[in-house]
Parts: sequence; C-alpha cells; structure tokens
Amino acid sequence: MFKKNLTLILILIISNFIAAQKSSFIYELKYKTRPDSLIIDKINFYLDVNNGQSVFRSEMFRKSDSLRIKRGFPNGFEIEFNNNQLYTEKNRDTDIILKYVFVPVVYATFAINIKDNLDWSIDSKKIKIGDYHAQKATTEYGGRIWTAWFTTDINIPEGPYVFKGLPGLIVKISDDKENFNFELIQIKNFEWEDLHIVKYQKLITWEDFKKIQKNFYINPYSSLKKGDILQETSPNKFSEVDLNKATKELLEIIRPKYYPLEINHKIDL
Repeated sequence: MFKKNLTLILILIISNFIAAQKSSFIYELKYKTRPDSLIIDKINFYLDVNNGQSVFRSEMFRKSDSLRIKRGFPNGFEIEFNNNQLYTEKNRDTDIILKYVFVPVVYATFAINIKDNLDWSIDSKKIKIGDYHAQKATTEYGGRIWTAWFTTDINIPEGPYVFKGLPGLIVKISDDKENFNFELIQIKNFEWEDLHIVKYQKLITWEDFKKIQKNFYINPYSSLKKGDILQETSPNKFSEVDLNKATKELLEIIRPKYYPLEINHKIDL
C-alpha cells in the first residue's frame, strides 16, 4: 500500500513538472504611473514557457505576435514607453535574457541583453499564496529592492519579466515601495507550436535605449526626420510635415506617465 501511494505521488510530481515545462503562467501587474500616485493601474501578462525557453509579454503584445504569425503583420505599438513594454525572452540553456524595446511612431523593434546578476537571498519564511506553499527571497534589480515568493510546488526556476533563478516558480514579486507588484493569477496549457517571439532589428545598449527614450519624450516624431538614432530604420519622408501640434498633444499624455521599472536607467525629462 505504501509503495502504491509513493508511486502515485511520484507520478503526480513528474506530471506536474512535465506540464510546467510547457505552460502559460498569467500574472497581473499592479503598478503606479508615478511614485506619489494614489491610482493603481493593472495589466495582465503571459509567461509562456516552452521547455528551457520562455517569453514574458503583455496580453496585448501576445495577441499581436499571434496575429503576426496568422496574417503576416502585428498590431501597432503603444504610444509610449509604458509598462506594457515589459517584454522579455529568457533562455535557461544559454542563460541569456533579452529585453525587447518597441519604439512607438516608427514601429522599430530592438533588444537589450540583460546582464544584471540576480543575486538572490533566500529567507526561511514561508507562507501560503493561493494554492501554493511559497518561500521568501530578495534581490536587487533596476535600482529597486525586490521581495519574491516562490513555490517548489511548480519546480521550474522561472518568474515574471527578468526574474528567474530560484528553486521554483515565482508566484508573487514586488519592489520595496510597492510601485510594481506581479502576482500569478492563472495557469493554462501552452497550446502553440512555438513561442511566436517577435523579431528585433538589432541589439542595443542601455545608453542607446536612454537616447531613444530621450528623443521620444522631447519630440516623439523626431524619428521621422534626419539625424535620429533610428534613421537607418526610418525613411525620411515626413521631414516637411508640420508636427508641432501633434507633438504637444502627445507629450501632454505620455510625460506624466513616465515612471519606468528600471529607475537606474531613467532619463530626466
């Protein structure tokens, strides 16, 4: 009887492990658009895991990537560098993390190779989050201190966005100011044949990223003119168009919402 029960337990553990290697973990991100805001915005993200590779992206970008496969082109980008753009590809075999950068207006796509070392400190404290037994861990990333709760019930070293490397799935993680809070809300079977990851045009550095953002938040339509960092991907066919009114209106919308997760790469506006 004991051997039978043990066999059943092992089968369940192995089945859960195999299922986790090809699953869609849905996280809800609650975040502030500025640190003093009393308003909490929400976005749903998918962490699609296909064995040793995963991609984390908003539901909007996931649908867009799927449409790109079906019809040959995606939906448009958001009009700002907001938290919808927390799009990452992780490869556990190569230990490479790519953060994708989607430039509005010109619809250019780049990637940054994230080389930050997530030095986790695992605490003995344990709590139950939903159906999962979770353990506490802390790390630093992006100029913020993060507290994560991971579960060995799902035995894969994955988590939302860039976070990974713990001995189990991260079910909840937030920064110490509670400005960004990711929490697992649902698990689904991953039913696609592959991850449908968007293609990027080239790798860029954080300094390139800051230049792109600076250009955008000073003049979001400057990329349609000569002399911009994106000129090689942007045809110079709009240089004679008067964009002053459109620029002013757009800046009034996007500037108040500029509060990136990586505050160590934040630009001054």
